Amino acid sequence: MATELGEVTSYKRLYMQFRDSAAKTINITLNNPKNLEDGDYVDFAAQDAAIEGVMDTIIAKNIFHNNGNDLVAKVNARILDYKSTDVMDVG
Repeated sequence: MATELGEVTSYKRLYMQFRDSAAKTINITLNNPKNLEDGDYVDFAAQDAAIEGVMDTIIAKNIFHNNGNDLVAKVNARILDYKSTDVMDVG
């Protein structure tokens, strides 16, 4: 899907940080998460509970690891909003 020069596109990304069993911080990133700003939740508490629930499930199901180390604790989570503007078209 091509964009026009000067067109602004945006997307959100959820960054979840975990601590592994070797005490290293690990990031898991998801594109276009549900979020309060888009009306997916009634308030920050509901959004926070959903994200914490996902992070708890990731830890409980033990489906990701880092160099053989299990994820053992939640550290942080944030939703970032990205915007980009097409400024050049090569081709």
